[in-house]
Amino acid sequence: MEDSRQLTAEVFIDTGKDFRPEDSLQAEYTCSLGETITLEFDLSVFEHTCGFRFDPLLEDSSMVKLMELTLGYEDGESRTIEPGRIKTNSDVDFEPVFVYLHKDPKFFVDEALCLKLTKAKVSFQVLELGLGEKEYWQEIKKHSVSEKEKAQLLNKLELAMNQNRELEQENRILKIEEADIYATGIWKLQHDARGPMKVIFAKGNILTFLAAVYLALCSELFIFNNAYYSTPRPNDQVLVFSFLRFGMVWLGAFVLIAVINGLIQKGYRRELT
Repeated sequence: MEDSRQLTAEVFIDTGKDFRPEDSLQAEYTCSLGETITLEFDLSVFEHTCGFRFDPLLEDSSMVKLMELTLGYEDGESRTIEPGRIKTNSDVDFEPVFVYLHKDPKFFVDEALCLKLTKAKVSFQVLELGLGEKEYWQEIKKHSVSEKEKAQLLNKLELAMNQNRELEQENRILKIEEADIYATGIWKLQHDARGPMKVIFAKGNILTFLAAVYLALCSELFIFNNAYYSTPRPNDQVLVFSFLRFGMVWLGAFVLIAVINGLIQKGYRRELT
């Protein structure tokens, strides 16, 4: 069985002036490696508390297992602190086992939990001492990733994935808008190098072309019929079909129908996204 060792633990209280030696309490204890030690500290001697730090031993580098840390408050409440609200300066992290390759192990409690403290109770085990000469811990340190580092990496990965999803959404919207712009007859008539005939007789615009022809013919026949039956009409007036007027009406109807169709398709695609 391992020989007992005489060790010293220390608690530091931040009274608003950071952690200072004059705002600390020490407790000596005797333990064998692997033995559970429970220490209690009376913090009522401090008028104001806004931070708590626990140093399990001051004598040597070590491996420490933190079993439980409980804080008491002025209103009589006691609270066992969750591991996620405790930080430490360990070199290798196997939470709740922490390896320190230096002689200054520390545990910090979240400051939000350190107001109006009156007492503290800490249970822990010293599993190993004098790790400074054991090279295998240095090798483990090189190749190990702590839980906190894993959480940071996962958080960065999640942020990157969220940004990627946002970019994909923006790219999808831009593609839809590009398709909507290219689908309009005006854009094609201005930018299509193969000329307006491709626009007119394209698969998507043939119905628009026929509808525009129908509206132009109806307009021309209406004008022609109105002039023919108007009275009185001079005998020398010749009624002729105006190709210029027909073309202008057709072009206006074609563009109008194409624009309306494009707007309807754009709204429908946005609903799908």
